[in-house]
Amino acid sequence: MKPEMFSIHADVESRHWWFQARRRILFPLIRQVMAGQEGDLIVDVGCGTGGTVAALSEEYDCLGIDDSKLAIETAQAAYPQTTHPQATFRHGRMPDDLRDVASRTGLYLLMDVLEHVEDDRAFLADLIALARPGAHILITVPAGPQLWSRHDVTAGHLRRYEHDTLTSLWRDQGVSPRLVTFFNSRLYPLIRLARFVANRMGTSCGREGSDFHVPPPPVNALLQGIFAGEGKRVLSRLDQPEVPAYGRGVSLLALIRCAELNRSP
Repeated sequence: MKPEMFSIHADVESRHWWFQARRRILFPLIRQVMAGQEGDLIVDVGCGTGGTVAALSEEYDCLGIDDSKLAIETAQAAYPQTTHPQATFRHGRMPDDLRDVASRTGLYLLMDVLEHVEDDRAFLADLIALARPGAHILITVPAGPQLWSRHDVTAGHLRRYEHDTLTSLWRDQGVSPRLVTFFNSRLYPLIRLARFVANRMGTSCGREGSDFHVPPPPVNALLQGIFAGEGKRVLSRLDQPEVPAYGRGVSLLALIRCAELNRSP
């Protein structure tokens, strides 16, 4: 990811409709996964500028790790432990720099990370091998090659995923999918049109070659509400991985559980 994208993320992730709506969809799912696991750690792999870790730390002990020193320094400055005591940030790489916390981690987050990794299957395999038996991994990735735009280039994406290309990443890895679905489906036609127009004009829909621009408050609230309104339907598909909540969308979501007899880290 280009350095300017970290600055944009830090500026908008507490206000932009996409970040806020995504949390409103994913946090109830995370609560389901973490129920009865008091004291377990949530690790956000590729945490970026730390907004998700900070928000989750209001309820859970959380660790964010990123191989970008700039991202971690930004997160530590924005969310110091004096105000976010359950949020810790670490500059490092997975899996080596997470071995000390693997035994107490109940959930790993890969929030729009795999699309940045050249060998995404090997990266996920390393995380599965690291995870303790029964731990969960929550994955989100951008979906639909037809949505490729300047935003993907600026963000450092190597690909956008289809359902099959995502599920192939954990095939024969000894995990059980609990949920696999597209989401950000309701706004798909609008976003596809906006990216088509931007591509034709050789520009982007937001700042510095990205799609991130906080619209006026009423529009921001409307878009957030439309996107977040998918949450109940997504949650209803938990433990029905063969029945996606939506058949197309701007993003894909997967929740997988590592085998009870997983390898030791």
